[in-house]
Amino acid sequence: MYYKRLRTYKRIGYEIIASTIEEKQSVNAIFDSESYLPVYEKDLQQACKSIYIASPGLNKNKVSRLIALVEERQTAGVCVTVITLPVENYPLARIEPTKALQSTLTAAGIYVMPRPDLHTHFAVIDQEIVWYGSTNLLSRDKEDDGLMRICSRDVALELLEEISR
Repeated sequence: MYYKRLRTYKRIGYEIIASTIEEKQSVNAIFDSESYLPVYEKDLQQACKSIYIASPGLNKNKVSRLIALVEERQTAGVCVTVITLPVENYPLARIEPTKALQSTLTAAGIYVMPRPDLHTHFAVIDQEIVWYGSTNLLSRDKEDDGLMRICSRDVALELLEEISR
């Protein structure tokens, strides 16, 4: 099923990216769990206005990496927002660690927006670059995860409108 979907995406003009890209990727690209990170991180580091990341799950390594990546951009005036599940939505054993991670984000100047009905995974950078797929951007990657990277102001604004309801 996964490969059939990839073939369909390729037929409509998307490219499958299987290796690390040195320069900023243009648009209409599909990434797997092993190839997205360098391009995604470069997008974060090149943000000029805003970064929104919707990630139902959080883990320590990804949160620490995000804080380090966006620190310089925040100094330049970029507003960073993480949309995630409220701590009450986590299993009992994960409540305290998640509360600590959310506090770490807030202490780093990152706005945390809890959404109890969050099921989507995406990032919107400067209201035009959209990363969308099954990869939980602030938690563990799974082998079969994938992301599409597109440049669309309309899609970006639609996703941002959806989370602000």
